[in-house]
Amino acid sequence: MATPPTSRRRALWVATGVAGLTGVVGLAALGGLAARDDKSGGTEPVADNHAAAPQHSDKDSRGSDEHGKDGKDRGQEGRDKGEWGEWGDKDDHGKVREVPCDDDALVDALDLTNRDHGGTLKLAENCTYEVDVKDRKFGGGLPEIKQDVTIKGNGSTIKRDAEDTFRIFRVVDGGALTLKDLTVKGGNANEFKYGGGGAPPTPTASGPAGGDEKRGEGDGGALLVERGGKAHLSQVKLTDNNAEGNGGAIANYGRVWVEDSKVYGNHAQGDGGGIFNQGVLKVEESHVDDNTAGGNGGGIANGNGLPGKHDGHDAEASALKGYDPKGKHDEAGTVEIVGSDHGKDGIKSTLSHNRAGKNGGGLFSSGGTVTVSFTAIGGNTACENGGGVYAENTDLDLDKVHVVGNHADGNGGGVVVTGGKHWGYPNNKDEASATISDSVIADNTANRFGGGIFNGEWLVKIEDGFLTREHDKDDNATLTIRDTLVKGNTALNGGGIFNNKAKITLTKTHVTKNTATDSSKLHRVAGGVLNNEGRVKLDDESLISNNDPTNCANTVEDCFN
Repeated sequence: MATPPTSRRRALWVATGVAGLTGVVGLAALGGLAARDDKSGGTEPVADNHAAAPQHSDKDSRGSDEHGKDGKDRGQEGRDKGEWGEWGDKDDHGKVREVPCDDDALVDALDLTNRDHGGTLKLAENCTYEVDVKDRKFGGGLPEIKQDVTIKGNGSTIKRDAEDTFRIFRVVDGGALTLKDLTVKGGNANEFKYGGGGAPPTPTASGPAGGDEKRGEGDGGALLVERGGKAHLSQVKLTDNNAEGNGGAIANYGRVWVEDSKVYGNHAQGDGGGIFNQGVLKVEESHVDDNTAGGNGGGIANGNGLPGKHDGHDAEASALKGYDPKGKHDEAGTVEIVGSDHGKDGIKSTLSHNRAGKNGGGLFSSGGTVTVSFTAIGGNTACENGGGVYAENTDLDLDKVHVVGNHADGNGGGVVVTGGKHWGYPNNKDEASATISDSVIADNTANRFGGGIFNGEWLVKIEDGFLTREHDKDDNATLTIRDTLVKGNTALNGGGIFNNKAKITLTKTHVTKNTATDSSKLHRVAGGVLNNEGRVKLDDESLISNNDPTNCANTVEDCFN
């Protein structure tokens, strides 16, 4: 089979700067993932007459300066806002209050703005507002956002400075919060215990409780957006925030738009080290880096995952112990992650150097819809499966994405697509559907199967080996790969792609220089593509070549070893 025409290959977005790379792809070439600290020092006033002390801008190191040297908010220029409408475009509105560099003044101004049915707060320039008292009614550091409130930070920081644990912002049903040019730091959401001997607030369908009064209380270290609420973050940094539950920095049950911002160095004991979503989430020209989760989704988690381990070492037992038919693991929302498409001046969004204790080092989704474009996903780690991306029963679309240098201790170093009505999942689960187009899946590693991509049922009985069987018509995952390079990935077996009881279609795609490390005689070793009881189809412009030790194993039509 002939190699695709050179002219066609030049049309690929992924072709430049990738074809000649060996070993671990330099992340600096793929969206600036490997750039390190650019923190700069300076002296800033501290609120409430605290002695002035050196403060830091806490700039995260990845990517370029999104603010622009001309001071313009490029995120607001020449872009179709779509469903977000005028809400994201408005400037000052309502009564405008200048807030001096004083903690109490900030609390009072927010309280008055809520009473005035919304308005705009302008913070003192480069001030650090140290919030040290939590509201005993709902456990937050600042008054709940109940109206349309805009806070213009002027380079200031709002941080928790107390032994007490509490989040910074909470947006309730009907509230709309806009944050601009602000750092939010040190929030710590916990399972709030309502004081005074009274009953907790009555949960409503619009709040995160959703019938469970404690649900959501430990979520969102910096920001919790309840159902019916919304938040727009522009040129905002969220760092050093923690959550006892989900969403180290942000937990969204409503609508959140993160634009030209950085979410880094946050932690969640549950899912979503940086951001947890069960609503509508848009991440635009932003960086979600260096976050950690005890559960799923080191960077971003869309919905909760199936409890228990998915690493396959004891998959049947863990599925039985972990599966809770009353669990809420199948709830998920809509996620869109997008960078700029303005050529060399564009800004790739990044999901980099995040870590998950379970699945989805960079991005995790259980149900819902996820679309990612012009984004670099690199250097992430999952202790179970899906070093870069883990998507179960999700409509997933990756377009013009670099998935590079990620690692999974289990399956799928780069991407995992899984689903269907298989062992351990609820009977109402639908099959997964994914498309990867115009992208690079390179130099990812997995300790088990699918160094680059793992597609299909996650339960793999390793002791059975991989025997050639008839195709299983009950596909649990369907994956289409177009105009994509799968290169330099490594796994025990299926170095490039592992397909398990599912369907993959390759169109104008090259799978090359991937490696399988299994020296056991129990299995057929495939460096390129291993197909186990599924179906892999190539078009006449796709090529599987130069993989070690063989290109394919089991039935892969038009693949030559």
